[in-house]
Amino acid sequence: MAAAATAADDDGGMALVRIKPLGAGGGGVEASASEDGEVGVVAEDGGVAIVGGGARKSVWAYPKHVIGAEQDNVALYAEFMPRRVDAFLEGTNVNIMCYGQTGSGKTHTMPPGIMARAAAGAFGSEPAPEFGLCPRGLLDICVQLEQRRQQSDTRYLLTASAVELTVAEGNIDMFSKAEVANSSGALPDQLRWFSGANGILLDKTTKPPALFGMTETTIDGPESVLALFEAIACRNTAGTGMNDTSSRSHCFVFLTLYAHAPGSDAVRTSRFQFIDLAGSERLNDAHGSKASTNSTQAGLNNVGYYEGLSTNFGLMMLSQRMREVATAGKKGASAKKLVQMSFKTGAEPDLVPLLSETLAGCALSLICVCVSAAPANRSQSRNALDFGRVFSTLKVWPRKQPEVKLRVLRARASELVASGNAKGGGANARYTAVRKAQGEAGRKLGEVLAAITASAVFDGLTRRFFRNRSPHSHEGRKKK
Repeated sequence: MAAAATAADDDGGMALVRIKPLGAGGGGVEASASEDGEVGVVAEDGGVAIVGGGARKSVWAYPKHVIGAEQDNVALYAEFMPRRVDAFLEGTNVNIMCYGQTGSGKTHTMPPGIMARAAAGAFGSEPAPEFGLCPRGLLDICVQLEQRRQQSDTRYLLTASAVELTVAEGNIDMFSKAEVANSSGALPDQLRWFSGANGILLDKTTKPPALFGMTETTIDGPESVLALFEAIACRNTAGTGMNDTSSRSHCFVFLTLYAHAPGSDAVRTSRFQFIDLAGSERLNDAHGSKASTNSTQAGLNNVGYYEGLSTNFGLMMLSQRMREVATAGKKGASAKKLVQMSFKTGAEPDLVPLLSETLAGCALSLICVCVSAAPANRSQSRNALDFGRVFSTLKVWPRKQPEVKLRVLRARASELVASGNAKGGGANARYTAVRKAQGEAGRKLGEVLAAITASAVFDGLTRRFFRNRSPHSHEGRKKK
């Protein structure tokens, strides 16, 4: 059995594997498999192995860290997140991603299903033991920002956005979705076909490509934190033959930190992306063999089947781009060349451009490959482990984001606002929507710059909520 990892083991490696134990929830094949105790994936010295099924044992040696059943979310966070939180606070972009088949524990690892209870204040100011990397990371960042504010004159402003990439609805602003839920009294699962596709569009001309049009709320106290939890709780889920609460969208939570030293004429901006990918799935097992019969008609009528098909396609495109970049890196391609390859855009799903910084190695990234121990999932676990292996070979050279002159940022804000006010485009709905989204982004940037340079800023991180301590153990960490 592989030894449990410790904080000292975290050398910045990009990939770790988490094995979901049998009977740990999710329904589908997990429930039936737990009855006889047979397992298909095990941790062993030197990596992870797929065993049984009449085939030769396969071993993946790339993961330096294998997270077994004995390590919960608290331990997982304490071992792998402090370094990345510190990097974000110092000005480096960070991406954390969970990948795996449906029902393998990705959402439990990232934003667990208790977000609705958390949004209602069920856990108060304390991070619940079940909290995954995203909510626990947000609370940790808020605590540390309060400590930094007390120890220096640097002004900090933290904002958050939450977006889900869906098949039927496009890119959805989860804050707007939560508002609809509040005003209508509908439960999140009743908003699965939320009609507010909100004009959140990807601008592929920026480097890296960026979304425009989503809500960007300032995290300045308990209410804003709970509002983010509420937005995350509205994510699309549905029952399938493989998972009782299968996520039907890719969920992105963006944290943006603006830092400004008094007297300086520049601002440093860093971004933290928490990404819970929708799971790949065997379509016949998830939606029944009849769903794929005459796929042109029956498949399109079965929305779940169509969602699964589109999710599988998007993940395949991500894997293909990742392999291209990894192969070029092995052949000695320059950093500039790898960035160009990663940032190129075409007809691929928005998921791929949004992860371009990770592919290019510009962000401090970590992937948690989640696999199920159920023997029926051997083939899907094999695919997930292969994905993680290629991911682990990507070149990494994250660096602190440069400071940008205030006049440049103000000019950018004015440019975006002007774009939103510009006329033209005729009947091109997408062109008009992009312009509108850019205008909103420009106004928000102007508000942020006004706040971050004000004489009294960021006093909203209340000590009664974000106490002077971190939600994970800091034993062994150096004081700054």
